[in-house]
Amino acid sequence: MYTLKSIARRGSMLGVAVAVLAATVVPAASVFADGLNPLTERSLLLSSSAPGFQDTDGSGNSATAPNAIAENYAPAGSGPNGKKTGETFEFKVSSTDTIQGFTLQYCTKAAGLCQAPGDNDGDARVGAPVARETNTVAHPLGRSDLEISDGFTEGTGAGQFQISVGGAPLTGWEMTALNKEDDSFDGDLTGKFNYMALTKTPTGDLIENGDLVKIVFKASESVFITNPGSGAFFVKINTYDSATDTDHVPGGAHNVDGGVTVANVMTDSIHITTKVLETMAFSVGTRNPDTQAVPHGSCDAISVVNGNRLDLGDPNAENSLETGEAYDTHSYWRLSSNSSGGATVYYSGDTLRNTVGDFIAPIGAAPANSNDGAKDYSHPGTEQFGLALVDPSADALDPEGTDNDGTNDFPINHISPLSTAPLVVESDYADGGIASISDETTTNNAQFAFKKSSLTTPVVVAQEDSTVISCATAKVRYVGNIAADTPAGVYTTKINYLAAPQY
Repeated sequence: MYTLKSIARRGSMLGVAVAVLAATVVPAASVFADGLNPLTERSLLLSSSAPGFQDTDGSGNSATAPNAIAENYAPAGSGPNGKKTGETFEFKVSSTDTIQGFTLQYCTKAAGLCQAPGDNDGDARVGAPVARETNTVAHPLGRSDLEISDGFTEGTGAGQFQISVGGAPLTGWEMTALNKEDDSFDGDLTGKFNYMALTKTPTGDLIENGDLVKIVFKASESVFITNPGSGAFFVKINTYDSATDTDHVPGGAHNVDGGVTVANVMTDSIHITTKVLETMAFSVGTRNPDTQAVPHGSCDAISVVNGNRLDLGDPNAENSLETGEAYDTHSYWRLSSNSSGGATVYYSGDTLRNTVGDFIAPIGAAPANSNDGAKDYSHPGTEQFGLALVDPSADALDPEGTDNDGTNDFPINHISPLSTAPLVVESDYADGGIASISDETTTNNAQFAFKKSSLTTPVVVAQEDSTVISCATAKVRYVGNIAADTPAGVYTTKINYLAAPQY
């Protein structure tokens, strides 16, 4: 009984103690809640979680490297660049009020005295307050302290900030960056800007209970937020009904909502390295497999038939040319390459020539024995030899659409990449598919060109300099005409096509 009574007495005293503790805590919390409501659903998204001393891409190049092409490196606001970042804050307000100020204070702890985050010993200041560091180099010792550019303007572009409520942008706001660290903090202070005040005068904007506020800072190469060197940091968020800096006191008379933080942590990047080997396929021939009812893939090589020999002339007269009739013939080439700098296709060869030195003049050549002719129409009765490209999509395609295993599971538009795209055909050789070559009126004739000098100096026929070539197919059209005084004989030539990718 004594033991039980003793326990009961001690239990009663414990209950009293608890009651007293509750009585001292609850009223204080109620006062706090009446005067300062929390911001809810808070988040902070960084454009980069890399430490502020990192600003390079996977190859170790920075956007500020000598002769750098910015888009190939780590530009401001990109994932790898912790030196020049942007940030996005989101939160919902608890109170309905006209807001004239938002403050964002970066600290190493979520509560208590504020020290700006960072671990760069060489840039930290020690002891009494001093002016902000004049050394603005973000990482003189390979590390960094948080730093905020005092140059953000309102807008949606690089180097600007935008406040929106419920998705609707607010206007008329200004941003100021300051250093607000507590001088009584037991430790080194950085002296860097760690505090942003967004203010609007002479009046603010009404923000109602439950409204979602979004504040976006977009980095530019000259205006940005530098991440701390490493570890976690906290941002204290408050809203005020005043734009005056001296009124921006957490828990003060002008503090509407706040007293809360968002947290984030700096992390190192994951570096991944691999290699893509250079590839190229270039084929020249006289038959496109896509036009044949035989098994073929989506970009098979152009077929070589009869040693790539073409006959130019009347097939009923031993392929001979006539003074009153124009004749043509065709070949193909196909190119694919994974070179990011594109590729160029050239031709090299002589005009039609016999074994005793007679030759058919290049089309458009003046005089006729000159090396290079200008782009011209086909004129039967005049010595001419030329070439041009035809749109290959007009070719009759294999309706079976068979692939290499003999099944018809390739649709025609997949098995027939009949286009020179993305290669751009040179203008001298771009009009080989226009109507007739026999009409002496030039308005309906195709046009051709040919340079004898290509025999030693290849001539560009098509090129692309900014992207890979997945499967470009060209159909080349050759034209031959003779005059009444063209010497008799057997005329031949060999035309070579050359492809040069740029890796």
